[in-house]
Amino acid sequence: MKLKLSSAFFFLCLGLGGTLLAAPASSDEDDKMEKKQNASKDETQFIISAEIRERGVYSHGYEHPLSLDQKGSFFVGQRTRLNFDFQKGPLGFFVQIEDGRIWGETNGVHSQGLGVSQAYFRMDIGKGFGFKIGRMPLQYEDGRYLSYSSWDECPKTHDALIFNFRSQDKKTKVDLGASFSNTSDSYFLNPYGLDNYFKYLLIGYISHQFTPDFRLGLLSVTDFQEEKVWDSELDDYNYNPDKIYGRSTVGLYLDLFNGSPVSALIYGYGQFGKLNTGQHVTSGLASFKMKYNALPKLELQLGYDFVSGDWMAEDFENKRGFSKFLGSTHSFLGIMDFFNPGSTNSCLSGLHQPLLSIIYKPAPKHSLELTGRYFWTVKSLEFSARAEDPLLGGKKDFRSNNLGFEGSLIYKYKIRSDLNLEAGYALHLPTEALDILNSIPMGKSKLAHFGYVMISYKPTLFNLSKHLKRHDD
Repeated sequence: MKLKLSSAFFFLCLGLGGTLLAAPASSDEDDKMEKKQNASKDETQFIISAEIRERGVYSHGYEHPLSLDQKGSFFVGQRTRLNFDFQKGPLGFFVQIEDGRIWGETNGVHSQGLGVSQAYFRMDIGKGFGFKIGRMPLQYEDGRYLSYSSWDECPKTHDALIFNFRSQDKKTKVDLGASFSNTSDSYFLNPYGLDNYFKYLLIGYISHQFTPDFRLGLLSVTDFQEEKVWDSELDDYNYNPDKIYGRSTVGLYLDLFNGSPVSALIYGYGQFGKLNTGQHVTSGLASFKMKYNALPKLELQLGYDFVSGDWMAEDFENKRGFSKFLGSTHSFLGIMDFFNPGSTNSCLSGLHQPLLSIIYKPAPKHSLELTGRYFWTVKSLEFSARAEDPLLGGKKDFRSNNLGFEGSLIYKYKIRSDLNLEAGYALHLPTEALDILNSIPMGKSKLAHFGYVMISYKPTLFNLSKHLKRHDD
């Protein structure tokens, strides 16, 4: 994919942003309101906060089923954070020190260990315009394609420059961002050579609330990666920094009747361009979720997800499904995480997922969510063997669309404003097709299930404005 074509959607978002930003000249009342807001902004704000999260997990088939000779495991993950948030006038900064590891792990290899998770400063330019620069989360809409992934012990953050606009009526939001990656400060051009990330990144995002019942959001992301070539002599891949491939992904969100007894979120993504191997990709994703507040304490959710597979491609070279890239690593296609697009268990034959959730809130601080999901492929999975194949259990041919049912139950308890408890359990009924996709002989997998208990404490250690007020009193 040529660079100009890959960047087209970024500049399209820029043009749309200019259209949305057009507004009449401010009145005297607007100027007075702005002066009041600027006066409050001149106050110095400094907050120190923290987080300690403990999560015990029992895995007996999380992410992929277990064969009969495999056993499940239990471990405890811990996340520790210290946050510094400062604002004076139009300038401010945020720094987050984070450590994530498993109990018994001393060097932090599992989850990056101790480090600076976020470090950026922000500046308000005026009239709703501003920018952020540094290491920060990239989270848009529901996190389907760009997400902070808070489920992880150390969620994803990225080094970027983001220009933003927020209208005074809070109805319009625009972000334009860019990032580029290097592994060192070398003064010579060296290969970057990291898969599943980017060499360059362009982001365009626009959201506008047209009416109380209708909001539209548009997200455009173009990532560029260096050419990846197999070297038979080294028996490994080489990366060519002189040749860059681009992939564009565009998502359109429709948020309908938000806040009403019946609301809906509908969105779809199109993805095209080239991977770092030079292979073309043409794929898509669509999602629909409707919420119905049947009773004050009862909410029903009906949803459907579709992920394209290789049937959208015209030839073998294009056989690539939709990639979630930097999206959420958890829960969209089941909390067992069997079918995250781009993972080893994703199905190139496409995926359907209808779901039904019942959320019951017996008290203001308690909620119980029961969800059922079913998975099947868009295109039938066909397996054949010229000789006897142990995966097929003696059969010569096998064909199926069935990837099984997942049921989950999640309980949440807000003990107090800074202390939360969450527990969840899920199971996935095995199928022969799912066994083969995970290199397990048909009918030889165990019942996949997993559970977790998580408690998180997020105290505010120091708040300058409250401290000064208490001191003045």
